[in-house]
Amino acid sequence: MPNHSETRRRFLQLGAAALGAGLAGCRQQTTPPGPPTGGPDASGTQPPAAPANAATGPTSADQATPANPQAAGSRTTGAAVDEGPLPYGIDLEKWRKLRGRPYEVGQSPMPGVCQLPGPLAKRNWPDRDKYKDVTTVPGMCQLCSTICGIVGYVKDGRLLKIEGNPRDPNSRGRLCARGQAGLNHQYHPERLLYPLKRVGKRGEGKWKRISWDTALGEIADRLGKIRASGHPEEFAFHQGRQRSKDALARFLRAFGTNTQLSHRSLCSGNRRAANLTYLWESDWDLNDVEHSKYILNFGSNAFEAHQGHVPFANRIQNGRFHNGAKMVTFDVRLSNTAGASDEWFAPFPGTDGAVALAMAHTILNDGLQDDDFINRWTNVTTAELRDHLTTYTPAWAEQVSGVPAADIARIAREFADAAPACTTMCNRGSSAHLNGFYNDRAINLLNALVGNVGKKGGWCFSPWGGVDPQFKTPPLPPSAKTWSVLEDPPEYPLANVWRRMRVGEVIYLYLLQGRAKLEAYMTYNLDSPLTWPEESLTQEVLGNEELIKYHVCINCYYNETAHYADLVLPWSTYMERWDLDARASYNLKPYVGLRTPMVEPLGEARDVRDFFPELARRIGGGMEAWYPEQDTEEYMRKWAANVPVNPATGKGGLDRLLDEGAWEDPTREPNYEPFKAPLGDAELDGADIDPTSGIITKDGIGIGLLQDGKPVRGFLTPSRKFEVRSLFVNKIGRNEDCSELIARSGMTKTKNRPPQHAGKTVEVDEMPIWFQPPEHQGLADDELIMTSFKWNVHNHGRTMHLKWLAEIVHTNPAWLNPKTATKFGLQDGDWIEIASYQSTMLQEASPHLAHGEADASGRVEVDRMRVPIVTMEGIHPRAIAMSNSCGHTQYTRVAQARRRSDGEGFLVGAEPDHYRDADWERNMWWEDQSAGAPGKWVRNTGNGWNQNKLMPIAPDPISGQQAFHDTVVRIKRLGV
Repeated sequence: MPNHSETRRRFLQLGAAALGAGLAGCRQQTTPPGPPTGGPDASGTQPPAAPANAATGPTSADQATPANPQAAGSRTTGAAVDEGPLPYGIDLEKWRKLRGRPYEVGQSPMPGVCQLPGPLAKRNWPDRDKYKDVTTVPGMCQLCSTICGIVGYVKDGRLLKIEGNPRDPNSRGRLCARGQAGLNHQYHPERLLYPLKRVGKRGEGKWKRISWDTALGEIADRLGKIRASGHPEEFAFHQGRQRSKDALARFLRAFGTNTQLSHRSLCSGNRRAANLTYLWESDWDLNDVEHSKYILNFGSNAFEAHQGHVPFANRIQNGRFHNGAKMVTFDVRLSNTAGASDEWFAPFPGTDGAVALAMAHTILNDGLQDDDFINRWTNVTTAELRDHLTTYTPAWAEQVSGVPAADIARIAREFADAAPACTTMCNRGSSAHLNGFYNDRAINLLNALVGNVGKKGGWCFSPWGGVDPQFKTPPLPPSAKTWSVLEDPPEYPLANVWRRMRVGEVIYLYLLQGRAKLEAYMTYNLDSPLTWPEESLTQEVLGNEELIKYHVCINCYYNETAHYADLVLPWSTYMERWDLDARASYNLKPYVGLRTPMVEPLGEARDVRDFFPELARRIGGGMEAWYPEQDTEEYMRKWAANVPVNPATGKGGLDRLLDEGAWEDPTREPNYEPFKAPLGDAELDGADIDPTSGIITKDGIGIGLLQDGKPVRGFLTPSRKFEVRSLFVNKIGRNEDCSELIARSGMTKTKNRPPQHAGKTVEVDEMPIWFQPPEHQGLADDELIMTSFKWNVHNHGRTMHLKWLAEIVHTNPAWLNPKTATKFGLQDGDWIEIASYQSTMLQEASPHLAHGEADASGRVEVDRMRVPIVTMEGIHPRAIAMSNSCGHTQYTRVAQARRRSDGEGFLVGAEPDHYRDADWERNMWWEDQSAGAPGKWVRNTGNGWNQNKLMPIAPDPISGQQAFHDTVVRIKRLGV
């Protein structure tokens, strides 16, 4: 019989030695027992001592310290173990040397740090009592725009863990890596906790800590003078990702400025403009993929970088695995979404619209269209479409895109055969181009041809882009009447006519050109030097005290924007503040979610909901009248008052949301085919019907459409149909009066262009068309087209400070196809110099953007950058790709991949000793030791490079969408 006891003894001894070496300085704990179900935690507490009569590992007195080096040699596992020689030649001294030393900690432990070294010291690990008597608090994540519902586990005032809230109807309890890393965002040694005032030159990085009283007094004095001057528009508020729209609107309207700037044109301007052209009432398509049979994807990376991310990805996979849906992706790069598709094609950059129009040609040519939908519910006929699409053949599309004509035709037939349970989906991959508006119009057209619009499993939409409209905010001031070229640049006709989308990428250029002046500039959750195109121009303007007289930055961390501020205010995290919030839901019905303080704000961090009322009272002049509530909770109770009572708990209003985190009306049906909704007698009383068009109006305003003798709602467009042909975009581009068209739509918030747009015209085609930017035609042998992408663990410039995410992705070499690399004599790891250029198309179409000196060929260089390359098949041979999110020069040492502090000036506003995290100081294996020498660089080290240094300011002339995927670059190999 084998001696199992001896075998087990030897196994335990060997396992202890191996684990001691491999887990020395163990950092991130495994999934803990107890209520939470997944993801990392942040106990940060010492395990309790074992009972005196228990068999234990070494006591704290036995732990290895510099004064007691021999203590590490103790060998106990859980029962007495023979102290004789270790078997199989184990080197005891080596084991002692490899064993970890305790982490240096501050007064508040950091997430993911095991405070006792080595497995033998973990007498109670994971801590079996960690989640005993915890309080669960619902909330909403804000580390990306998807705002998934979350639950925080709180004990003794400390947040221990975050996971998804299963009661959130949109995210359904799922949570991505970013959401799990919220603990790093909450507890971080370099988080700003106190107000800062600049004491050196702007951008020099010298600061002193001041009180909130001093800070608000100084801001109120500045803003009060601007308001009294009669030019309130010279105060601009510039937001990055924000989810407190009501709080911002309340303050800015009360102040009297309409100069509220955003980043929407850097994100989704063309996609929204294309949707609004067809629908008017909604700028966001909600593809009903969960019930689809066929998903046709143009450039959308839903599994990594979509505004609907987790909810959308979850439903895509449900549709594929439970409904048998096929997914075909067209993307210049093999994203995770493309890689998980049934088929992937890499078209030439910017040719998505050409492929889509060729598919439309095939559907009509083969008679696969839905004539009933086209002729009854669109404002064109089948014959008109067939005539319009005559030249857009698959053979033509193959020539410009490189996608085989046979595949284009086959996929078009498969898509039509699956109707109406089929849908397109698209995003920045198709829209962030100089022709992006037309790309997305062409893609959307496919849905009209097969009649899937508004159908279950089809291309759906929702007019509710946020909180369920039955929940009204407390009264807000009337909108301001001011105008600013920064908020409403007259060169971009579709930027602001339906919604205020704005054109953010031109702000700093217009200031540099003297087209506007700012007496005060307040930034909020913004990192424009990293995320805006032309990094050097952005830095130049932010650092110029003549162009921006006074800059207040509101942020949780000292980032590249704060570096150029005069005053920095410490913002509370989304785990410390209040909001009612929601996104357009993939359930196709509205809901409401709650963001609530899970813990008290650290230090003196405050939210705008808390200090804007005080600032308004200090400014005075009537602003204070718009803040009657005693505190933020009173305001939130008013806002959430209509949440119905839950019979099971007896709680309604805010109390119900504090329990459950979200509420969706169970009696409301999904928003399928809303255009078929009948009009009631009350709506028809006093209405008129146009005998030719069938449009029903009341008091001159459109309310519906007569279809087959029945009054129905129709689409909220000028024709009350799905607008394939848009007279509106053509007329608004020419700056013509569109009052009649607006009235017929019933969407009376849509506006004509203001007088300040006089003389600014752009030709916008009535129909979906496609063109190729001139600079993409006939590329030179040494030219490529640069594209951008985002990793699934990051969100533009706001997540690289999170150590759990930075360890996964922290650098961004350029992607090249192996054939391209061979052509340039390159191999994996080689370094190249990239030179980028402004758009030649925009030099002609948008001369107001002119800046910089042209070279002998007439091209204007933007900048140069040296980066290493990585070769892979998953990219088009004429493209070069780099991810964003990397290349921070500020925003914590984690984001900069630096272990040690250089005594940064902003740390006077933090508490790095109190919140000490020795984890990255000891374990940041990705710190770059090359000192900038390419030959010494080690792969996968460093903080990467800011791709936006190379990106030119390049707004689509129609909507103003930044063309992030069109930049022509030249590359050359560097010697090392």
